[in-house]
Amino acid sequence: MTESIRFKFDYEKCIQAIQFLAENKPSITQYYVGKIMFFADKEHLQDWGRPISGDRYVAMEHGPVPSNTYDIIKSDAGSPDEVENLFRSRVDIKTEGNLKHLSVRKGAPSVSELTQSDKEYLLSALHRYGEKTFGWIKEESHKDPAYADAWAKSGLNNEMNLALWFNEDQILAFNQSSSVQRAVM
Repeated sequence: MTESIRFKFDYEKCIQAIQFLAENKPSITQYYVGKIMFFADKEHLQDWGRPISGDRYVAMEHGPVPSNTYDIIKSDAGSPDEVENLFRSRVDIKTEGNLKHLSVRKGAPSVSELTQSDKEYLLSALHRYGEKTFGWIKEESHKDPAYADAWAKSGLNNEMNLALWFNEDQILAFNQSSSVQRAVM
């Protein structure tokens, strides 16, 4: 068994990250939000020792999915009313078939909870992956070792072990941090 690392999820930062992406790419779809968050979170965690929102990633058919982000955008997943209301006060969703196009709600407050590094990593991931095709992003995200490990397990939507993003010395440093929750996977 491999020890996994988890972080405390921050609804406010997650919603503000979604809003920030929608500000910088109006009409961004839920798929791109999830993948941009994945790439930004992974790189931010590797470089700064913390993810942007602390979301839990699961392995789904089309690649890694930030579980709480997905539920917030999905809106019928049972998020608390306060979370849904906060999200709706910041982001508008226009549904077109299976796609949900996200845009910033007129008059939405600024994204004050995001740090400068949060914004930089979100923008960097958006610039690198925001114009790629669905197939390309799916293929690229499937190369992730944490995704491959979770996808190989039986069952659906297995949690990804983020410890697989690091070398042994980095894992030891994270295990000593108080912001990390440990779980045996």
